[in-house]
Formats: sequence, structure tokens, C-alpha cells
Amino acid sequence: MSSIVALRNFFLRVGFRIIRPLIFLMEPEQAHSSLKRVGVFLGNNFFLRKFTGLLFNYDHPSLNTTVNGINYRNPIGLSAGFDKDGELTKIYPHLGFGLAELGSFTGEICPGNPGKRLFRMKKSKSIVVWYGLNNEGSEKISQRLSGEEFGNLRVGINAALTNLTPEFILEDAIADYLKTMKLFKDIGDYYDVNISCPNTQEGEPFVDKQNLNALLTAINKEIRPISEKPIYVKLAADMTIDEINIIVDACVEHKMDGVVCTNLAKPQYNTEHIPEEYPTVDGRLPEGKGAMSGLPLQRISTNVIRHVYRRTRGKLTIIGVGGIFSAKDAYEKITSGASLCHMITAMIFDGPQSMSEINRGLVKLLKADGFNSISEAVGSRNPLPKERTDKLQKPRAA
Repeated sequence: MSSIVALRNFFLRVGFRIIRPLIFLMEPEQAHSSLKRVGVFLGNNFFLRKFTGLLFNYDHPSLNTTVNGINYRNPIGLSAGFDKDGELTKIYPHLGFGLAELGSFTGEICPGNPGKRLFRMKKSKSIVVWYGLNNEGSEKISQRLSGEEFGNLRVGINAALTNLTPEFILEDAIADYLKTMKLFKDIGDYYDVNISCPNTQEGEPFVDKQNLNALLTAINKEIRPISEKPIYVKLAADMTIDEINIIVDACVEHKMDGVVCTNLAKPQYNTEHIPEEYPTVDGRLPEGKGAMSGLPLQRISTNVIRHVYRRTRGKLTIIGVGGIFSAKDAYEKITSGASLCHMITAMIFDGPQSMSEINRGLVKLLKADGFNSISEAVGSRNPLPKERTDKLQKPRAA
């Protein structure tokens, strides 16, 4: 069966390489919208869903994993930022995804940033994003998704702060997050509190310890009593170790269930892309704007995963995001401490058969290391530091 899937994926990969130049002739945001419409069309037809599954799906029992009480058929998910209005949930499982994170959703309707907002860096294998959290708002989206059955797809709800003004008022910001989380209390399987979007007017105000404590306290007070869903917090890619520790320690203190590592990479802090490709060079994007997905994020996110896993001694669930193009890339994040993984860019550059190839490759990597499940592999190449036992002894009495 695996050899048949391998042959299927080979032809799909070749076919995608043939049509990719045609797709790349389109403006990136136009291509995104067009492919999204195709996904909605396929998802709304029973027979087309089944046919899509024959082309792209892959299952294996060793990929099944349970994280914070939620059962996932495989650990490979779609990252937030692709399906901003939650319109494609019917087709995701047939493409091979075990989970999909929808949004980001904001408390109010959010038009996002003006002008061109999506760019390709082909040599760097990256997408530059300057969307600014455009979405229809949590009220409209939650009404549409209310009562929808997601089948064997596990769904994350990414909640972010409405991006309408550079003015930051803590109480209003917290209320914005809580509004979205309350509206989605009965929709989806987990929350992701996005405090790290690099493309907003307010910046990242919840890196501040007092602001973050206030937000997490409010979430525990207002959301925990009405929803049992796990709550994760999404970290930025470009923080110092001290800034990461502030957020991670607060998540442990406030009993959050985990973190998502990481959001997009800002070019001014990144040396793993080709600078001449960045769209500010030719004036397509204002200076200092936008952030990168894909390969430039790969090493950064894995290093953050390793640090967080050791810092928390594995007590926080980690979802790894950034630069996953192959099973080896996903496995590196898993063995560094991630229980689940998110991806987008590989699908854009390598084709929709990528999820199947990654999952099939994970089965082989697990077997090679003698593991029977994903959970056994989590953190296996990132040993936790030993507890210190060298306590000072009291001086002996004379």
C-alpha cells in the first residue's frame, strides 16, 4: 500500500511542478483566493471530497496521537493564516490534514492592511505576509460554523486582537480576545491565543509581563468555566530568550495547556533568506513591513521549540510551526519537543500531496527509531536537564 501511495504522490508532485509556473503567474493573493474557491467547491460535494481523498489522503495507526485529551489521526496540521474565515474545513481531512487552525479571528470585523499583502520569495522558499488579520469577525464566522461537524478533522480556533488602530488600551484588548473565545466556546477542539502577529498596528503588547498576566488571568476567569478546550499561546519568532521566558513562565504559572512555536519571521532579525528577494527592496512593500513563512523560519522555530521544551521540562504542549517541507523537517520538530506540527508554505511551493508525503515519511522515521507512535518520539532528541540536587548543606555543629 505504501508503494502505491509513493507512486501516486510522485505523479502528483510532477503534475504540480508542471502547473506551478501557471499558478505563479497570478498575483499571490489572487492565487490564494482562487485556490480557496476550488477548495470550497470540492468540499461541498460528497463525491469530489471522496475523490480528493483518493488523490491525497494517507492514514497509518502509528500516526494517531492524543494531545491534551484530544485524539488526532495524524500530527500534521494547517497553520492559521491560510483559512482566515474558516471556509475550508470540509476538504482538509481529504487532503491529509489531521488538524487545521482557523483564523486568526478577531472580535470585530477586520479589513487588514491596505495595498498588496502577499509576496513570494521563490529562491528563499518563503511567502512574505502583510495581511494584518483580515477576517469577517468572530460574530459572523462563529454563526456560520455553529453546529458544523468536522468529522475526523481536529480544529483549532486562533483568536487575535482586532487590527484597527495603533492605540493600545489593555482592557479593550482583553475584551476583544474574550469576545472571540466566548463566541467559539462550542466550536472546535482547542484555542490558540495569538499574541504575536507581526503585521498589526499595535505591535506585540503582550510580550510585556503585566499585560500578559492580565490577559491570562482574564482567560482563566472568563473562559475556563465555560469551555474545557485546551488553551495554547502563540509565540513570536524574533524574541530574545528573556522575552520567551516571560511568556513561557506566565503560561506555566497560569496553567495554560501549551504554546505554538512560532509565528512569522521578521526580515530585520533574519539572516536565512535572500535579502534581494524581499519585496521592500523593489518597493512593492513599505520598508519594515511584512514577515516571512517557510524556510527562513525553519531553524528559528526549532530552536525555540527546544528551548521551551527544556525550560518547561515538557510540561507544556508544543505545536511546532515553520519551514516544514518534508517528513525530516516535521520529525526534527517532534523529536525536539513538539507534539503537533503546522504547515502552509510547503503546500504552496511543493503541492497538496505534501501532507501525504510528510505523514508517510514520518511512519518510516518512527519505525527506524523503534517508536510505535508519535508520542514516543516527542522530545526524544532533546533530553531534559536533570534536576539540581546540589543543595547547600548546613555546617556541622562544632
